[in-house]
Amino acid sequence: MKNLLYLLLFIPIMSFSQIDMMEVKHTLSSIKSSEKLRFYTEDKAIKLQPPLKFSTFEKSDIVLFPSNDINDTRMDKMMIVGSYQELKLNKKNIGAIYLKKGRTHIVFIEERLKENDLSLPKKFDKYIINECMLNPICLLKL
Repeated sequence: MKNLLYLLLFIPIMSFSQIDMMEVKHTLSSIKSSEKLRFYTEDKAIKLQPPLKFSTFEKSDIVLFPSNDINDTRMDKMMIVGSYQELKLNKKNIGAIYLKKGRTHIVFIEERLKENDLSLPKKFDKYIINECMLNPICLLKL
């Protein structure tokens, strides 16, 4: 009976969990570069409008939530992936946007942003971590 009660409380909470698209749009549009960044995504469910500029894959600078075939075969683009685990797998992944415990998490790697001549304003420092933080052994050295 107790498990049923937990299940009945858990399902409505999870059904209302979704990525905060306004925060995502605000963060992505704040990425500074020497040129206007162009984004690409195959996910038609993502409804991000201007000031973000979307284009074809070939003309894009950043790929949002790449599918596995893009992630594996076309490594020349910067990517923002959909999980923290994917962020750790590929150096071209500059950031991740994902849900965890019903909340939107946005993470960018400082060294990868600098390497690609990108930056975020100071108010987005809460989303930026060092590359070292991706490796638990590195945290022991701090």
